[in-house]
Amino acid sequence: MNENKIIHKLLEVFEYKNKYQFQTSNIPSQDMYVLERIYYNKKLTIKEISKKYNIPPSTLTGIIDRLENKKLIQRFRKNTDRRTIELVTTPEGNTIVKKHIEEDELFSINLFNSLEKTKKETLKKLLEELLQNIEKDSLFSQNKTL
Repeated sequence: MNENKIIHKLLEVFEYKNKYQFQTSNIPSQDMYVLERIYYNKKLTIKEISKKYNIPPSTLTGIIDRLENKKLIQRFRKNTDRRTIELVTTPEGNTIVKKHIEEDELFSINLFNSLEKTKKETLKKLLEELLQNIEKDSLFSQNKTL
């Protein structure tokens, strides 16, 4: 199997993961991504999320509205600057993210356990090296050799 087919097969596996987790949470993957960022950071402003995670403000506004309507996050005005709105997860949001994390861990364990122990360890080391060496800006460059 060539590299392109491998990448597409991996994408299919992760697409299955996204679909499964949408069914268990009823939250689209992009919304879950934002909810997780808020959860992990305890509180974030809209501007921080937009800049740090490269999400356009217009897209982010829709995501935040949906998460707030589902009562998974709350908006608070900062005392120091009333124009700035901080986002925090609600207890319901915390529960959803914790369940999502558990599913992620189960997925990872089962994915890697599909290999025998030595191959699993080798793959993990190779993936770590790959991730350390990736230059995202060059992934679509014509200068790369195939």
